Amino acid sequence: MRNSLSLVLKNKVATTFLSLLIACPLLAQTTPEQRLAHAYALEREGEPAEAIVRLQALLDEKSLDTPAVGKAWNVLGLAYEDQGNYLDSQHAYERSIRTFEGLPNNTRDYAMALDDFGGLYVAAGQPELAVRLRQKAPGLYEKISDHTGMTRASSDLAGVAFSRQKTNEGRRYLERAIKEAQLANDLDDDDLAAIASMRGWLAQLDGDLATSVLRYRQSLDLVTKRYGEEHPFVGWGYMLLGRAHADVGELTTALAEMNRGLAILGRTLDSQNPKYLAAEVAYSRVLDATGAHQEAAQIRTSAERQLKEWLSRRCSNCTISARRVSVKQSSQ
Repeated sequence: MRNSLSLVLKNKVATTFLSLLIACPLLAQTTPEQRLAHAYALEREGEPAEAIVRLQALLDEKSLDTPAVGKAWNVLGLAYEDQGNYLDSQHAYERSIRTFEGLPNNTRDYAMALDDFGGLYVAAGQPELAVRLRQKAPGLYEKISDHTGMTRASSDLAGVAFSRQKTNEGRRYLERAIKEAQLANDLDDDDLAAIASMRGWLAQLDGDLATSVLRYRQSLDLVTKRYGEEHPFVGWGYMLLGRAHADVGELTTALAEMNRGLAILGRTLDSQNPKYLAAEVAYSRVLDATGAHQEAAQIRTSAERQLKEWLSRRCSNCTISARRVSVKQSSQ
């Protein structure tokens, strides 16, 4: 489960409209575009339910222009994904992509939608389909010399490659991300945390476990600085760091960090959220290594059963949809 945990640090970016968000909550409601930016901010701050309400209201009002409609559907996809509602997330991403396909001057938004949609399939355990969506994004960003977009897309592709045990391929993507990051001028702590996490993952795959711990700690520090303690990204960060400490044999430290991560995730996610269940499975493996075999088996069996049930209920149509969309993109 470590690989799926790492990819939770994926970037959820909408730089083309985040700048519209202003500090005053009242002023943030004055125009549809500013309300859209505020909804995105809610999603990013770990409040997907409220973001969904606001986004659905905007879409129902039909007050947004066509590019903003595409952005709204993309953010809606992110919000549903954060709730673990993969089927509705899939539908929202599809609407976003279809909208941007008819807009020749919105290359950045189109690339973002493809990359984010690919992230859904990473979360759903379908990395091959994720690659088919995400591989187009770097080329689109390159056409408009968007180094920030290339950084994010390359980092995301590195994570997918690592999840498939394609270390050398992932290394190349990560090297590209680091190179592009040096040319970008608007990366934030989320971006830096994602790169640090990918570097930690690569170090783990290379057997450099001490460096893996260092990089995951760096990633955790960045997301904590950005969001404070009570955020799912921070919970995941503790899970990653705990797993890295387990790799070097520091099981007491590992369990303490993973317990802290689970507590944060328990307060910020629903207990049936697949990300929380994946964290329980990861925790059970470290617990088992300490000799608590019966307790670990109980936690793992329950979490894996709930994950299986959840996938059968909520993502039965995901594979079909992803294949249709990815084939369509490759024909362009």
